[in-house]
Amino acid sequence: MVAPWAIAVLLCFGAGALTAGIVPAAVEQQQSVKQSAQKPTPKKAAAKAPAAMSLPPVFESTGELQRFGVRIVSPTRTDEIAGRVSVRAEVATDRPSAVVAVDFFIDGRLLFSDAEAPYELLWSSGRPAAHVIEVRAYGPGRQMVSDTLRTSFATPASGVAGYSARVERVELHVRIEGGDLSPDLPARSAFQVYENGVEQPVVSVERVADLPLAVGLLIDHSESMLSRLETALDAAGAFIDGLLRHPNDKAFVLGFASVPIVFQEFTNDSERLAESISLIDDGTYTALYDSIVVAARRFEGIDGRRAAILLTDGADSRSDHTFQQAVAAAQRADVALYPVAVDLSPRFWRERWILGELAKRTGGRLFSLGRQTDPKGIYEAIEEDLRAQFRISYAPIIAGGDGEWRDLEIRLRGPDGVDRRVRTRPGYFAQ
Repeated sequence: MVAPWAIAVLLCFGAGALTAGIVPAAVEQQQSVKQSAQKPTPKKAAAKAPAAMSLPPVFESTGELQRFGVRIVSPTRTDEIAGRVSVRAEVATDRPSAVVAVDFFIDGRLLFSDAEAPYELLWSSGRPAAHVIEVRAYGPGRQMVSDTLRTSFATPASGVAGYSARVERVELHVRIEGGDLSPDLPARSAFQVYENGVEQPVVSVERVADLPLAVGLLIDHSESMLSRLETALDAAGAFIDGLLRHPNDKAFVLGFASVPIVFQEFTNDSERLAESISLIDDGTYTALYDSIVVAARRFEGIDGRRAAILLTDGADSRSDHTFQQAVAAAQRADVALYPVAVDLSPRFWRERWILGELAKRTGGRLFSLGRQTDPKGIYEAIEEDLRAQFRISYAPIIAGGDGEWRDLEIRLRGPDGVDRRVRTRPGYFAQ
């Protein structure tokens, strides 16, 4: 028989065991239900639920344009492509200010990059031919849209005149090295002009002491120039202030890194030019040769003594065009190249050779600009070089041509019978 006190103890411990085993389980189940109720809905479930959104999440996070397109509005497929052509593109977007640039490609080669509307390329296409014209517009991030136009060309029927031009007279600007002969104009007979080694009849010689200038300022802002960019930009501002003295002087500003971009078209407003220079920022690769080709196109239809000043270190790493094509573009446009090697050590002999050849083959000169160099001396030398010259005209014995290159040599005999050294462009393409 169990004592009453034992029964009381058993009941007491049994209730504790019941409380320890059953109540915690109930609490745990209640907490589990509560946590399940508070757990957020999975992303996939949220995506299924309809929600009103002004922009998809990708546009919110990257800033890309929701409506973005480009099309070529001129020329059209039926237009005849010959001579000087205006290629125009229109960009459709909800945020025009977000368009970074529009690139113009002709037959697969980049000719121009325009950073602001209206987007236009003035293209000297030469003789009638079929071409592929492509424009690419760039938006924020990696956004890019494009449009392509293929033009056709039918050979003119018999008896219909084709596209041709004949060179009846060649005009040269000649600089006498080592100072002028005298205040008097040298006699016409003192100059001898040789074309492909054959002497040509000189028609006229005149002194031009104050020629209006048309200058392109090409500024390298690639990664290799980062430590020298401030020096280059300061020099560019000094060149603008020093060169634009004549009422008819004008200049444009082109910056080049991965692609050439025109920051300011031709103008004689020094404030606008200075403001455009201040917009130039750090870049990456160097498209030096492409920038020369694009710059040469800007001189079409521009009067004055043509020159392009290149503030660079001479290291091309990105161009679609070659060194030879860049030189040919400058020669065709009669643009003298004046490279300014910015803080370039003598050990970079290859870059110095390239810059020197660009100058030599176009009738310009090479200069060096260090951190302690006053750019005033450079732009004064360039200005004197361009303004104080002789203009010689001669009639080629063989007029016209098929676009072939003709070498030129100018000789000048002084009153003392000694030949003087003269500098001019090394030749021209006869059309």
